[in-house]
Amino acid sequence: MHKMIVLYPKPDDPEHFKKYYRDTHISLAKKIPGVKSYSYGYPATLDGKDPPHFCMFIAEFDSPAAMQAGMGSAEGKAAVADIPNYSPKGVTVVHMHSE
Repeated sequence: MHKMIVLYPKPDDPEHFKKYYRDTHISLAKKIPGVKSYSYGYPATLDGKDPPHFCMFIAEFDSPAAMQAGMGSAEGKAAVADIPNYSPKGVTVVHMHSE
């Protein structure tokens, strides 16, 4: 399984982020072709300090090629284009193969 991980910085308006993300963006992200499963959450650290990321999204694809095809699709491009609507500070995207 291949995973795409999207890391979000702390927004200026966390409540707007959470509401928009839940009510609007996730419906776009789950339409990306090739997404086998997805999850998201708001991380916490074990020591109680502020985590380096406000939100994390993980999508699973069959392969790197499936991920690239999905993100290159109209649905993938729509999801990426929506990011400034709730995360004007941008995102960090990484991907990896699960072992």
